[in-house]
Amino acid sequence: MTQLKVIVNKLNRRKGPVADMSNKSNIVGTVPKGYVFESDFQITNMLGTWYADRDGYYYWGNGLLVLNQEASTNFRINNLPINLPVLCRMGIDVSHYNTIPDWMAIANAGITFTYIKISEGVGSPDTEAGHHAVAAKQSGLKIGYYHFCRPDTRNGGTIINDANAEADDALSRIAVIPKADLPLVLDLEDSPPWDTPLRPNEYLEWIHTFINRIQNNSGSDIMLYSRKSYLDVKLPCDHDLGKYKLWISNYSVKDCNKVICPVGWKDWAMWQYCEDGVIGSSSKLDINILKDQTLF
Repeated sequence: MTQLKVIVNKLNRRKGPVADMSNKSNIVGTVPKGYVFESDFQITNMLGTWYADRDGYYYWGNGLLVLNQEASTNFRINNLPINLPVLCRMGIDVSHYNTIPDWMAIANAGITFTYIKISEGVGSPDTEAGHHAVAAKQSGLKIGYYHFCRPDTRNGGTIINDANAEADDALSRIAVIPKADLPLVLDLEDSPPWDTPLRPNEYLEWIHTFINRIQNNSGSDIMLYSRKSYLDVKLPCDHDLGKYKLWISNYSVKDCNKVICPVGWKDWAMWQYCEDGVIGSSSKLDINILKDQTLF
């Protein structure tokens, strides 16, 4: 339970979070400076963190001071970052490089979800995706899938044809393995010696095309995975991808409050903070902190 205090002259009480402060349709009142309340639920969107009180009304976190916070103590994982978000969840991500994960130890460590690689580009399925999905579900974990994108024009000769081909390939992989519980993730990064040859506006067009194809054919929600240093160079500075949730990779920071997002995002939904986690007899694992409760 988190205790919060209003630090602005007055703060709107709303029926739910909004993405635009000019939207006043769900305001049900205001609370004055100094007002204190408790919250056991938070949610993050483009404007930052929102806290819900016990009656289910929401308040914008930028007008609040956290007086105390009960972070989860149910995680049996070494070297956790500090300042864990309230009610956060811990997860891993796996691919064919993770041979025979110790799923029992993973679940016992407090891990509640895993993201599983399904494919890379076109015609390169991850051969362990189905096995990982079945084993994870049998261990009580929620699952999600990610596709390693290779944005170029190799498939079909154009940006649009290539993006659609990759989306169709990813959809074909998802169709024959256990149903996902979490949004599909576009993994946007390089894989030396390969990197996208596309210019920033072309790269953005490719991503939009891929997302549209996925959503039009599956209705799946979308999340983007990458690192700040990569997206800040590869995307145009005025891109509109901040409307999608962000899974950020950063191994150099050990404080949840010091993770800096790429240009275009105000906050992260999930943070991959570690690539060499040790849980049971598993080989080294990527470990993630999920703070956006709407994903679960």
